[in-house]
Amino acid sequence: MMTKKPIEMPSEKSGAKQKTQAKSADGSLHIGHRQRMKQRVLQYGVDSLADHEVLEVLLYFGLPRGDTNALAHNLIRHFGSLSRVLEADYEDLLQVNGVGENTAFMLSVMPKMFGRFKQDKNRDKLIFGSVEAFGEYVCELFVGEKNEVVYLICLNAGMQLLNSVRLGEGDIGSVAISVQDVVRTALTQKARNVVLAHNHPGGRTKVSVEDFEMTRRCMRSLADVNVKLVDHLIVCGDTYCSFAERGYMTLLQENLRREGR
Repeated sequence: MMTKKPIEMPSEKSGAKQKTQAKSADGSLHIGHRQRMKQRVLQYGVDSLADHEVLEVLLYFGLPRGDTNALAHNLIRHFGSLSRVLEADYEDLLQVNGVGENTAFMLSVMPKMFGRFKQDKNRDKLIFGSVEAFGEYVCELFVGEKNEVVYLICLNAGMQLLNSVRLGEGDIGSVAISVQDVVRTALTQKARNVVLAHNHPGGRTKVSVEDFEMTRRCMRSLADVNVKLVDHLIVCGDTYCSFAERGYMTLLQENLRREGR
């Protein structure tokens, strides 16, 4: 006669152990996926990734564990594109399920960090000899800016970059700076030539009456300290309007000459 073995009911301890093993297995899968993605970037470059995969890899740095693929898809779905995710405000990013403070901070500052990298890389090499060179530089300068911002680009006598100084930030439709700040900055940087640049994040590159008047006043005050205002550029996205290209700088300089300055 066969003796029946008693049926062993799983204890809470053994059940917890099984869950831990399953979780560990899932974690190993995620770790393996991350390593494969990193290797893919190293071997084939970022261009081998789709937009959601680029975001997925970026999220590794804000979320050291877990699957970031779903969150990447969710962010792009929420904002509409990779570029709009990276242009989103910190507070708006926090509204997306799964995005914490570290991730929101990282994504919101990344465009500006990249802009600073490009500026620093080209600092000793940039010699501006054309409107196109100024335009390309200032468009990169305003990457990631959501409000109107004014920069003074300071150059030496040979038109080589000394520094780009952020003079002020306003709201999406306006920004106020003083002529005194412009002159003081130019002198502090020992500039012989300068370029004003500001952006129109919520509209077009159309020159306003206020833009023209500010340029006139700055040119006049800078001429008094032997600094030349070479151009004023208005940026909107990857397009720009140049006062010099439109002949406005020549017109203003002729007015100054008639005033005996």
